[in-house]
Amino acid sequence: MKGKIKLRRFLETAGDKSFLLLCHHNADPDSLGSAIAFARFLKARGVERVRIGVAQSVSSYAKRLLTLSPVPVEKNPSVDEDVVVIFDTSSLEQLEPIDIPKDKFTILIDHHVEKKNPITADISVVDSTRTSTAEIVWELFKYLGFADGPSVKALLAGIVTDTANFRFANSKTFKSVSEMLEAFPVQMGEIFQLVAPVNDENIDQAKRMAVLKACQRMEIRKFRKYIIAVSKVSAYESLACKVFLQLGADIAIVGSEKNGVRISARARESLVRKGLHLGKIMEKVGPIIDGSGGGHAGAAGANGKKNLDDAIKLILKEIEKFLREVG
Repeated sequence: MKGKIKLRRFLETAGDKSFLLLCHHNADPDSLGSAIAFARFLKARGVERVRIGVAQSVSSYAKRLLTLSPVPVEKNPSVDEDVVVIFDTSSLEQLEPIDIPKDKFTILIDHHVEKKNPITADISVVDSTRTSTAEIVWELFKYLGFADGPSVKALLAGIVTDTANFRFANSKTFKSVSEMLEAFPVQMGEIFQLVAPVNDENIDQAKRMAVLKACQRMEIRKFRKYIIAVSKVSAYESLACKVFLQLGADIAIVGSEKNGVRISARARESLVRKGLHLGKIMEKVGPIIDGSGGGHAGAAGANGKKNLDDAIKLILKEIEKFLREVG
């Protein structure tokens, strides 16, 4: 794994420095869990000044992880520390409105590869063969000689969610999970509870209204034997996508134009196995919406400033092109 030797050498002389650990907007368990685990590592090494920041918000699936953090998690923090460590983020647009001064020493830990506008970091630990950033952090911990129970829980939460409950896991994923469970007596039921979606009866009224409006505005497209559901809401795009798949869609695309442009997309696992990669499609969307996009094969998103309709047209064009090629 490139960068780990350089990172170790830097950390050996960084005890008196301050650290800001940053997560992308609507921080998910992989991003936030990785930051929390790394904060615990820094605290264990005697680093006194450690903060965790998230861009805009923490996702509903990650909020329970806040109890594992050794420091408060701040929204849109100012960047005053000596060192900035960015987790699970492939482009600076995903950190807006946080602005990182160019003179800050920057470390990037991620499992995505941004081809067009990658983050320029002093140290990059990036491994695209990993299914989550949490796995990379675990590999770093083994190399650096650190582990504790709460950190393992935070990292397992990130792995569970980023692999969609192991549906997109690979052999490296299971090796990392096995090592963690051997090191600490953690019950996987506890991890699933940490990131469990809210039961239907407890979903607040705003979420229920968003999903119902998404259904009301839904446009159904049929391409050969596949059903594509497209809609717009003001919030909770990813939740609406998940509901559309549950209702029978093969692919769901939901956009929002409130406070900028946001797009979420989901696809059935059967299409992912055939080669569909929504994350790569969302990368193409970024320039159109004056923002950035990316994600996983079966779940991806994009954030920008304009041109939602044009972006959705491109997504549909790319999806139909793929479906045409696979027959």
